[in-house]
Amino acid sequence: MEPPTIEVPAAVAPPPRRRRPVLTALGAAAALAVALGALSYDRYHVYLVRSGQASPKHEQVVAAGQSVTVKHVTWKSTLETVPQLPGDKPQPGSAYAKIDIVRSAVDADGAVKTGKPKELFVTDRRGRTWVALVANDTTPPEKMEVGKPYQMTAYARVPAAQAGEVELLLTPSNYRSDIPTSRLMTTKTEPEEDVLRFKR
Repeated sequence: MEPPTIEVPAAVAPPPRRRRPVLTALGAAAALAVALGALSYDRYHVYLVRSGQASPKHEQVVAAGQSVTVKHVTWKSTLETVPQLPGDKPQPGSAYAKIDIVRSAVDADGAVKTGKPKELFVTDRRGRTWVALVANDTTPPEKMEVGKPYQMTAYARVPAAQAGEVELLLTPSNYRSDIPTSRLMTTKTEPEEDVLRFKR
């Protein structure tokens, strides 16, 4: 007598992955909200400028090797291309713009403007920008000595092809060390509308 035949069920295929339309929709909605928020911010800034509640940016071009005085502080900058950061390895396809900045207070009002620049970028001929990061700054936090130069060094990583053409864009900060922290949000300071473009 033959033993009974046992049928083994075929392997069950895993169910197809369900799409997640809710997550996709939420992601799209978030992206749209960010885009609309940026557009609204730009329009709001334009409204503030046109209504006189905010000042438009004012770019001052500084010839190579020259200095400029803005709101009681004199600024001067030089820029050179270096292949790598100190103590670091070269990055293929990239170079660094080494930015040396010297500032000095021309009077007592300038002596208390010790904040780092509000914005620090390099830009090429096509208008593309790269952020420059401050590596060291000899400016004292409380007060500068009038007429004494203080050194700041920053670096910006840029494509090697543009390293020889980029120029510095610097927006001085309106921070004043003589304003107590408790009054920073309520004290009116000078607008930060000056952008300094240092030529090479």
